[in-house]
Amino acid sequence: MKTSTLRTASENLKRFLMRENGAVVSVLLIGFVLRIRQYLTGRSLWIDEAMLALNIVNRDVAGLFKPLDYDQGTPLGFLMIEKFFNVLLGRNELVLRLFPLMAGLASLWLFYLLLTRTNSGVGLLIALALFALNPRLVYYSSEVKQYIVDVAVTIGLLLMAENLFSAHPSKKDFIWFTLAGLLALWFSHPALFVLAGIGLTLVLIYFQRRDYPSLRFALGMGIIWVVNLALFYILALKDLQQNNFIHEYWLDAFVPLPPWRDMGWYARNINANISLQFGTSYFPLFVFGIMLLGWVLLWRSKREYALAFACILLVAMAASSLQLYPLLERMILFLIPIGLILIGKTLEALHQRLNMRPVLNFAIMFAFSLYLLYAPFTTSWGYFLHPKYYEHIRPALAYLQEKVREGDVLYLSYGAVPAFRFYAPGYGLDSMRTESGERADYQDPQLIQKRLDGLKGQRRVWVLMSHVYEQAGFNERYFVLAHLDQIGTKIREIREPDTSVYLFFYNLGTP
Repeated sequence: MKTSTLRTASENLKRFLMRENGAVVSVLLIGFVLRIRQYLTGRSLWIDEAMLALNIVNRDVAGLFKPLDYDQGTPLGFLMIEKFFNVLLGRNELVLRLFPLMAGLASLWLFYLLLTRTNSGVGLLIALALFALNPRLVYYSSEVKQYIVDVAVTIGLLLMAENLFSAHPSKKDFIWFTLAGLLALWFSHPALFVLAGIGLTLVLIYFQRRDYPSLRFALGMGIIWVVNLALFYILALKDLQQNNFIHEYWLDAFVPLPPWRDMGWYARNINANISLQFGTSYFPLFVFGIMLLGWVLLWRSKREYALAFACILLVAMAASSLQLYPLLERMILFLIPIGLILIGKTLEALHQRLNMRPVLNFAIMFAFSLYLLYAPFTTSWGYFLHPKYYEHIRPALAYLQEKVREGDVLYLSYGAVPAFRFYAPGYGLDSMRTESGERADYQDPQLIQKRLDGLKGQRRVWVLMSHVYEQAGFNERYFVLAHLDQIGTKIREIREPDTSVYLFFYNLGTP
């Protein structure tokens, strides 16, 4: 009975795969809905977004070519588009997140097109589903940051490279790809690694084919890109590279040099990135093994793409070993499509190998699908039903707008300053007297106490905290409240559920 049921299920699976277009449309629609839902939650900007947003809304176009405030490093093309939408549509988070949403939605369709070049059948559908459901890709499709643009640019360049991988690339193909590379470098920092990886691949395959005219075109493209990169370096990357805070922040994310200096770094990095980027916390090294096998299989069927993927990774690792680019967290979001293609390639080959054993085939495909898709699906579905707001500061500011009186003082934790400055004009709070913490305070908490002691004698003091600092047993919120309770009396605490924004009302006047 069980065998018959499984056989029937396997036949149903085959019929489903025959209707691949319908399945693809369904997966794409799910991906679209998840991204639009996340965008329409309208959550407040969190600290990183607010830091960048203040640069966008408070500067003119010329000002965006100067070093950005708050240690921000963002491609100039991204800034120009954001500024365009800001001028055209106004100052709010939906406007600022519109371009990332467009990039996120476009990347879904682009990824499907790329998959049709490298994968088929079950491998294509599972890879596409993993892309559509990936919580990281869903989230960054509605954040005022460039990381989802990195993903779209990577996929777009790999798509366009197909014509150059062919046996007889045309002059027009080289022209279009040269222009695409020039544009990509202004919108995405990792585009440099993608272009270098593709360029190196072209040099190798043309040299092997002894296609010297194409080789000359490829080298010409590279020279043009290098000139463009030099201009971009002078305008933006030079200041970013010299930023000590950014360098120290990502210090643990650089590839060790020499590579054997810390061999454990590779295992730690692989575990952390697989778990984070693909949402698979169980046996991440197993997923990495699936990717490696997928690369071998891709080498057999699409050697040019396999070589390009390897070169992109090697170039990125080389840059990281020189401490030019960290390989961790959101900085390597652009590598997710490559990883998913390789996962799909392994499942495609496994499905084909087991084609003559339908029951076993169905069971194994179901097990792999469950293992790979369960965590991304449950996470994304959970956020669809109950979106996370985290540093949702607007309700606290609305309450403060209603209750504040003339002469009130507002103390801002360092983490709350950027979002407050962005939203304060809209709530009429920009003229309110404020005292704020500094990043240096966290190295010496006594500085926080001195700032709070400066408020003694004030009978109406509001304390707004967001992005609370926690490190090595130190909790900023507990530390601040403990000191305020010593020098005054807490009258009220206001907290929006499911957020990490805290608003307190204190009397620090003389008893």
